[in-house]
Amino acid sequence: MIDTLVRVTLDYLTGIGVDVHDLAADPVAVIQTVDGIVIDWVDPASLGNGCAVAALYSGTEAPPRISVLRDASQGRRNFSLLHEFGHHLCARIDDIAAALWELPDGDEGPFEEDLVNQFAAAILLPADVVSKAFADGVTAAAVLRLWQATTASREACCVAAASCLPAPGYVMLLEPGGSSQFAARHGDMLPIARDSRQTGTRLRSALRTGSARGLDRPTYASGVSGQEMYLDAQKTGGYTFAVWVTDSPAWQTLTAPLDSGPVSHDGHCSACGKDFQTWKKPCATCGEPYCPDCNACECSPGGRPPVAERLCTSCFLKLPLKEFDGESTICMQH
Repeated sequence: MIDTLVRVTLDYLTGIGVDVHDLAADPVAVIQTVDGIVIDWVDPASLGNGCAVAALYSGTEAPPRISVLRDASQGRRNFSLLHEFGHHLCARIDDIAAALWELPDGDEGPFEEDLVNQFAAAILLPADVVSKAFADGVTAAAVLRLWQATTASREACCVAAASCLPAPGYVMLLEPGGSSQFAARHGDMLPIARDSRQTGTRLRSALRTGSARGLDRPTYASGVSGQEMYLDAQKTGGYTFAVWVTDSPAWQTLTAPLDSGPVSHDGHCSACGKDFQTWKKPCATCGEPYCPDCNACECSPGGRPPVAERLCTSCFLKLPLKEFDGESTICMQH
């Protein structure tokens, strides 16, 4: 569906008189001609933490505004601008608005992020260039060569590569410290947030030695390790490109069965006196998992979490305490 909606977006731009080649060459100049969009340049603190790109869109202002990180590289600024411009277009194209409306609750945000990422990459990297780059399959080396041969950002190259994966997976960019700076996904995979520290054994080896291949698991922001996947990673200039795929990796002809489940942590809570299973990150001090009931580990007694909600005996919903009058068990809506 995303490929179709990207084409719809490109057709919309053509229909309003925007030349996509001009847009690729000078996003700043062209974007400012659409709907009076204002572009300003800001410091990192203005964007907040966790932004996947180096820009922020505000569609509630009149006129709309895109704030761009002043210190970002030219390639990353262009990709980020086009990403946020994509968000602007999503609200103005009926087919996209309808597609977002039909998604299950909670899926709209991740889907729109994937859509605007792919839109930005499609502007910066023509389809024939991408096809040629991955004619022999998607590998970390192929992603690196695409980045070196074009003016597109590393993020744009990750998105283009992910769209060519033969099976569900990710194409990830890791910053020098080993956290995910950007992760483009393909297929039915959970998003990996910016700054998610990657703990996979093979991947950590690539950060030290420059390259690695084998079976490994990506790590989500919660600290939980995802399903086992085929990994190919290559480091250059401090940054690492990592290709993850669940099946048919381009660098391996014979494949082994994979463990498709996430990695959980089993523990015993001394405070509660019971065994448990959790997917939360273990304690950084003692290395033991936290009890899901009282949050205790081996080095901390934990404590019962404060009561923040109550069951309404009228509508049978658990609601925040502010929805009740004092100790009443019936919410103020009844």
